[in-house]
Amino acid sequence: MGKRIVSVLLCALLLCLCAGCGSYKADASFTYLLEQNVTSLDPQTASNSAAELVISSLFEGLCRIDEDGEAIPGVARSWEANSDSTEFTFHLRRNAQWSDGTPLTAQDFVYGITRALSPATGSTPGDLLLIRGAKSFAAGEGDASALGVVAEDEHTLIIRLEKSNPDFPALTAGAHYMPCSQAYFESCQGHYGLSSQYLLTNGPFTFGSAYAWQTDSGKRSITVSRSDTYRGERRVQAASVTFLIDYDEAYETDSVTALTSGEVDILTLTEAQAQQAQEAGCGVMALDDAVTGLLLNPASDKLSDATLRSLFFKTLNRQDLLAQRGDAVEAQGIMPACVLWDGEPYYAPGTQAYTLQDTEAAQGIPSLLRQLDLEEMPSITVLCADDPESVAVVNTFLAAWNSALGNAFNLERVSPSTFQSRIASGNYEAALFTLRAGGTSPYDVLKSFESTAVPALLESPEYDQALESLTFDLASYQAAEQLLQEQYVFYPIFQDKTYYATSPDTRGITVAPDQSVSFIGAKKR
Repeated sequence: MGKRIVSVLLCALLLCLCAGCGSYKADASFTYLLEQNVTSLDPQTASNSAAELVISSLFEGLCRIDEDGEAIPGVARSWEANSDSTEFTFHLRRNAQWSDGTPLTAQDFVYGITRALSPATGSTPGDLLLIRGAKSFAAGEGDASALGVVAEDEHTLIIRLEKSNPDFPALTAGAHYMPCSQAYFESCQGHYGLSSQYLLTNGPFTFGSAYAWQTDSGKRSITVSRSDTYRGERRVQAASVTFLIDYDEAYETDSVTALTSGEVDILTLTEAQAQQAQEAGCGVMALDDAVTGLLLNPASDKLSDATLRSLFFKTLNRQDLLAQRGDAVEAQGIMPACVLWDGEPYYAPGTQAYTLQDTEAAQGIPSLLRQLDLEEMPSITVLCADDPESVAVVNTFLAAWNSALGNAFNLERVSPSTFQSRIASGNYEAALFTLRAGGTSPYDVLKSFESTAVPALLESPEYDQALESLTFDLASYQAAEQLLQEQYVFYPIFQDKTYYATSPDTRGITVAPDQSVSFIGAKKR
């Protein structure tokens, strides 16, 4: 795999400026804010990024992803591939254990992957479909014995693929690849992953008590403690991590103050907030992993017709939009800058993988309205975060539509937490939305629009079939991307970043391009 270097601003090095202010110590506790609620921590059914982030602390897959996007040893101490990269042999650490002290074996990975693919699980297998026999098994048409996942012995796992994929080891860091003890799972009788009492873990952290996962609204949090049975390549420094879910309700201070006061140790921030945090002595990290643009909801009665949705894209003046963020980098398409193909940026210079403005598009409105049995263009409301920059961009949408489409359109400003919940529930017509990659593969972006994705941005059997038929080469990625473009669901405008800030008194917290946050080396003054 080519060196997957994401443009990461490791401004966390600013913490070194405080080297004379006292030493950093292990055995500290840390706090992180989750942007979504977590209803299950079953790795095989994980459905949102918040759950996957907690799972990455509780579980360890065959591999982990480092800050450069490279696959590094997890439970697998080493691995090798055959000549055409269709078969991978993983050699597991012999000292790998579950949190109850029982040995972790290759069969636990076989069972976990089989569970994730089983129709009875109701999971979203995604790139697990690369595995030989996975598609037919997931469709209920094949037998588990035909899956290309074999425990050769207790410490050797072989995974055979339908097609060549040299980057496959990196995929095994994903939640659906995590191990699962069959005996323990069956003993839970349907409660597995639903509370701290029903989860057996193998990662650097585990649950310290039955009360570590609080689910009461307004007080929701998950606290994980350093595992005594974890034997990874690095000793875990942090004593515990608390993931806050209802931060907006639990604290009244702003984000930067929360960091500098020590209420929270790591947060995702806007660019403006990140600048404030840096000036206040916080460490700041930025991932080039996002694209911001106009999101239309095809599940809305007003926007169910693709041709109608296309008018909202074709009547936009791109230069007017770009002018609202003068220093912004223009998005070439839905793929953020971190997405690579064969070690190079996914988009070639000059690529325009978005809907072009059509000054004559509005001429077709009368015919379309008759076809849809409408008297006028439906008036839609655009949801956005309540900040001046977002409002300026949305007002540019409204001005263009009010001029070209012959109706009045509206803006609705909401808090960041309300925005997240509205998108997650599908309670919007349109939104200024930031799409995050979740990794460095084109597939990481494309799968965001699967019918089973959370949040559900698109329901299209044709698009779902295109993803199922991916051959994981550039041509198949581009074909799926073009099909998505023709759905007129997301109009990319700006390349964006995800900013992470750590409190001034911490160091050693790292963020990988798949948005996993590691507290293994975290220390505090």
